[in-house]
Amino acid sequence: MTSGKWFLAVSLLAVVGLLLAGCAPAAAPAPQPTAKAAVTQEAKPPGAPAATPKPAAEQPKSGGVLTISSVGNPPSLDVHQETSQNTWMILSPAYNMLVEYQPSQGKGLFPGLAEAWDISKDGLVYTFKIRKGVKFHDGSPLTPGDVVFSLTRLWKPPRGVSSALGGVLEAVKSIETTGDQVKMSLDYPYSPMMSVLSYSPTVIYPKSVVEAKGDMKNTVVGTGPFAFKSYTPGLSAEVVRNPNYWLAGRPYLDRVVFPILRDNATRLSALRTGKVNMTGRSFSALAPSEMELVKKEKPNLVFYPSATPNYPSLYLNIRNKPLSDKRVRQAISLSIDRQAALNVIGEGKGRLARLFNLEGWGIPEDERVKLPGYRQPKDADIAEAKKLMAEAGYAEGFKLNILARTVALSKDSAVFLTSQLSKVGVDAKVEVVEDAIFWDRGRNAKHEAMLYFSSLAIPDVEIIGRFLIKGGSLNYSGNDDDQKLNELWQKQRRTMDEKERKAIVEEVERHVLAEAQPHIPLLVPFFFLAVWPEVRNFSPGITEYGNNNLQEIWLAR
Repeated sequence: MTSGKWFLAVSLLAVVGLLLAGCAPAAAPAPQPTAKAAVTQEAKPPGAPAATPKPAAEQPKSGGVLTISSVGNPPSLDVHQETSQNTWMILSPAYNMLVEYQPSQGKGLFPGLAEAWDISKDGLVYTFKIRKGVKFHDGSPLTPGDVVFSLTRLWKPPRGVSSALGGVLEAVKSIETTGDQVKMSLDYPYSPMMSVLSYSPTVIYPKSVVEAKGDMKNTVVGTGPFAFKSYTPGLSAEVVRNPNYWLAGRPYLDRVVFPILRDNATRLSALRTGKVNMTGRSFSALAPSEMELVKKEKPNLVFYPSATPNYPSLYLNIRNKPLSDKRVRQAISLSIDRQAALNVIGEGKGRLARLFNLEGWGIPEDERVKLPGYRQPKDADIAEAKKLMAEAGYAEGFKLNILARTVALSKDSAVFLTSQLSKVGVDAKVEVVEDAIFWDRGRNAKHEAMLYFSSLAIPDVEIIGRFLIKGGSLNYSGNDDDQKLNELWQKQRRTMDEKERKAIVEEVERHVLAEAQPHIPLLVPFFFLAVWPEVRNFSPGITEYGNNNLQEIWLAR
């Protein structure tokens, strides 16, 4: 292997740009961050830069209990297998990954359990120097073997394990230990590799515990700043300070409690009365009207735009008729009024539906509004949709069951679709189920349609492939045989030049829209995180999901 140099973490801002371009920098332990406090009271829409917290004169304080609202029960506690924020949010503080985004420390990738890394000039070999002296919460030492075991479990999951990274690690050829290092070899240069390794499911487990338990669905043993204490379904989850954390002086907090508050009104009341210090991520965040209400009553709270909000999409199971007929899917897509979705579901605040909610990727906005399914008024779309339904033999329509989750955005979006689909004779009904049932039925193809959410869990479009391509961990539609889509996706992930890659990704979105693939985005709503002023050093981050391990947060009281 031709090695590059090991670079200091203070150079990471330049490093991450090179990484995503397929070059070969490296990193060393991050400098100790200084305390920062949020200063903005004004919410900005996603895509606009959030205000940068200014350094505070005060020093961080240790102790205290942080309370963060959650919306539902985790499907299980096995982070490798789950794609739900209900799992990730409460368990991210208990784990580490090889590399991590720590926005409160600065931009770019920071060392996690890999204190440094090196990428060969040809982009085919990644070598990670594993941090020494790290212990799991059960007292056992972290070894390179634990890292290899964990990444291999995600790359080649054993029978009965469903990897949350399904389809994302196709480029990997081998993962092995070399002394105190871990070497990952690839079959081809893979543009988003480092970002993928920062993705929440890539946490490192102790090999011995997984082998003894069989899985981690009811067990939490990590190396993170907080150790898992308890979880009571329907009530709360709790983590406590890890006194043996490898980063000296962290975390600051004694405990973090996640009360499970399913109802929007209850969650809003808990925030307004100070029973929670901050809203949780994703579905716990505030809708625009909720943000304005709280802002009037509690003007001292700080509001942040959600970094990469979840956007609801309709997924059609194309394994059976009538949804296996492309014309039917096209008719369904044409029947949906995206502007109405933005006004009704998004309260008029957000963006029109898109496949890739990342600035500068996908179809240009000035063209999007003129496309079938987006254009206004809807008369031409509805006429074309009815024609397609008749050609497919469904002029009288058919019944369709839409599976939805218990969170309000899922239910509301599904109900909205029932009126939209009725325009072309589709009699849609909504079935609301708990998350564990929802994901199980998706994995086992026991559904006709599902209302779930696209999201950029890492700052790279690659993660959307899990919804679209053959082998994708969330390709519950059974969309395996679209040769053009699969070829385009392989091409974009192997393209290191960003301009060329963007052109390919735009072609992907055009193809998905024109062919009415089973993934039909409805809108990109804006949501807002609310934080009480005593919470210090919080950052909304660069994605909604990434690296919420809370090690830098402290309470000024």
